[in-house]
Amino acid sequence: MKTTINNLALLNRATNMVIKGYDLTQSLQTSVLIEALQFQLMNGTAHFLYRKKDGSIREAWGTLLERVVNNNTNGYGAPRKYYNCQAYFDIEIQAWRSFKYENLITILD
Repeated sequence: MKTTINNLALLNRATNMVIKGYDLTQSLQTSVLIEALQFQLMNGTAHFLYRKKDGSIREAWGTLLERVVNNNTNGYGAPRKYYNCQAYFDIEIQAWRSFKYENLITILD
């Protein structure tokens, strides 16, 4: 269960976004939003919006609850965080999804 903000991860994400050409203020805001999303995902379900690769907006309901993750993980592959992506289990589709950190738009209720 996630209960604290990881300041080092937050700064690393913001730095990577600045290197890619994003504004520092926007990068820090997005990093804080990612931390809030991770908190919600690990402690229940989250409702959020992000921009897909094709430019369309996706509304998603996801979770990272331990019991769901354990039942739906086969243990192969590298963690998405190594690719600057946020992975989540989509509870509507019942499948794993991910998006780049900088594509998160907002967290809804």
